[in-house]
Amino acid sequence: MNVHSKNQILNQRISKLQTEFILVDHGLCPDWSRLTHRRRRDSIYLILEGMGKITINGQEIYPKKNNMVLLPKNSMVSLYSENETCYNKYWCEFFMHFDGVSLFDVIDFPYMIELDDISRALELFELLDKLHLRNDAASALQINAALLELVSMFLDYDTREAVHNAKKNPFADRIKAFIAEHISENLSVRELADAMNFNEKYFIDVFKRHFGTTPAKYVKSVRLELAKHELLYSDIKVSSIPSKIGYSSIQKLSKDFKAYTEFTPSEFRNRFK
Repeated sequence: MNVHSKNQILNQRISKLQTEFILVDHGLCPDWSRLTHRRRRDSIYLILEGMGKITINGQEIYPKKNNMVLLPKNSMVSLYSENETCYNKYWCEFFMHFDGVSLFDVIDFPYMIELDDISRALELFELLDKLHLRNDAASALQINAALLELVSMFLDYDTREAVHNAKKNPFADRIKAFIAEHISENLSVRELADAMNFNEKYFIDVFKRHFGTTPAKYVKSVRLELAKHELLYSDIKVSSIPSKIGYSSIQKLSKDFKAYTEFTPSEFRNRFK
């Protein structure tokens, strides 16, 4: 089936989309930690502050400030934090479906996105909070529009396609392999560009087209994901991790790791291993 035909079918389905708003609330979340359970409704969280872990259909995520989380109906979810009121957040519950078939079973949405600016999402949640007790037609239309915009943000901010496409590309395969092999070393842009026989400016442009981010940010994210893996699945001392993944000191790693996860390395291991 060609792209045009797929788009026609998708547009036909979207035109039949039914939205049912259920509730909106905000504040600290009581009784956060829960064992694996099946979600009965679609839910969106807008994280204002806090730390914790959510596992959605086997995928672990660690939401933090400015993240938005999607929990689709029928997904298998567990929630964990040592603090029962671990998040200050807005949340809403709803259904979106085509004649009973969930939107999220038809279109692949990410479970979590990071917003550059939460002001619009916050405005939409505040609008839902303002309108949800009204029963006039205008309010109902505005509620549906706000829900649709919140859901659409998950596709607008979805970075998975760039990563997926990068995996298929020879340039991406070569540079990812080089980074993985030399992750414990200093990986400057010049060294990465030299490895590909590119000049620096051209290398940065090509890299950003394939990965959707800069080389420095990508290398940092690879290192921090490796740190998470070591903390969760090995018994290596925290102090030994920096040199293994290319950090000059535990202080530098701790600073970046806390900005990345809102936990220090030791806190992360103690809470989640």
